[in-house]
Amino acid sequence: MKGEAASKVLLGGFALGAAALIGVQDASALTSADLRSLTYQEIKGTGVANRCPEVADNTGPILVTGKTGMKDMCLEPKSFQIEEDVKGKKGDVAKKQFVDTKLMTRATYSLSGIEGILDGAGSGIKFSEKGGIDYAPATVQLPGGERVPFMFTIKELVAASDSSEMKPGTTFSGNFKVPSYRSGLFLDPKGRGGTTGYDMAQGLPGMQADGAEGQDELAGETNKVFQVTEGSIEFAVTKADQQTGEWSGVFVSEQLSDTDMGSKAPKKVLLKGIIFGRVAGFDGTEEYKTN
Repeated sequence: MKGEAASKVLLGGFALGAAALIGVQDASALTSADLRSLTYQEIKGTGVANRCPEVADNTGPILVTGKTGMKDMCLEPKSFQIEEDVKGKKGDVAKKQFVDTKLMTRATYSLSGIEGILDGAGSGIKFSEKGGIDYAPATVQLPGGERVPFMFTIKELVAASDSSEMKPGTTFSGNFKVPSYRSGLFLDPKGRGGTTGYDMAQGLPGMQADGAEGQDELAGETNKVFQVTEGSIEFAVTKADQQTGEWSGVFVSEQLSDTDMGSKAPKKVLLKGIIFGRVAGFDGTEEYKTN
């Protein structure tokens, strides 16, 4: 995915109308004050820990000048779509479309506690993500029953905006890294792994039986790799609280699914949801944080 092409696919009419579609500040929305007032027993088993807070009312724009910190950033997906080849009812040529899926993961798929740096030294704002709970494994199921695992993340996100204020209508766009769904220590059912396990799980005669057909598949299953791909995101601010520095809005991101450590072709994943953050002070230590 390249930046310009991804931007057209990602935002293209979504951000401006997404507040109504996703339900930004709907009846069940929670503010940061609401979440802080809850006890562990009130949260336990309810799924509230997976929720992102939202700003209740606009009190004015948040001006960003120079370097400042971003705290408590949270992303909660509301829609999960996978790109598939879809045929028309009359057997038309299959076209690639994003189709709705069923979420198979329990309420553990949101990102929270993310920190970074906002730099308003230029004509706009640049955001650089530095750390936090910035990845969450998730699995969705396609209408045909196939399950697609992926690592929802915004690791090493660098996003920019033309505005110098966090206010309704301010939009950011940028790219991030998507780490492998599994680490090198993972072993497949035949004991093969990236950094440990067997080198191969089939005999040499089987590997050399035909010399061509099937060898690519065997090579992919045998040679495990830790693949890092790239994703794109755009998010728009819909509400900002000048007094607390809190803002909330909507996001849409596109990334690739799991490749089973190099043995499967990834699918495109399109996520839409709500986003929250708090503009806070900057003491310089944020520069040294790494993912």
